[in-house]
Amino acid sequence: MAPSASHEGQAKPIKLGHPWRLMPETRELTLLVLGHLIVFFMSMGHDEIVAELVEDGWLIGQYAERFEIVIGFVLFLCWSALTLRLFTVLQRARASSGLCPACDEAKR
Repeated sequence: MAPSASHEGQAKPIKLGHPWRLMPETRELTLLVLGHLIVFFMSMGHDEIVAELVEDGWLIGQYAERFEIVIGFVLFLCWSALTLRLFTVLQRARASSGLCPACDEAKR
């Protein structure tokens, strides 16, 4: 990679990759999206997970439906918490970047 020259004639340091991917906010957003994907895929197969646990002897068969409901409810709570955190991260990013001047004027 060649250093890019700015308009003032000063060379910028060479950086490998996209420098914004290492910012704490970017990592937080990436982990939130990854959490959403994990919860989504677990919710798609939570009944199969319970069936495997019953088959392996980890759970009692007569309580399988109750475990499915409990696991589904826990996954719903995890999804809700991840979504609320995602909204707060996005609102903080919008407020700090100045992308929405109308939003900033409405706050004043």
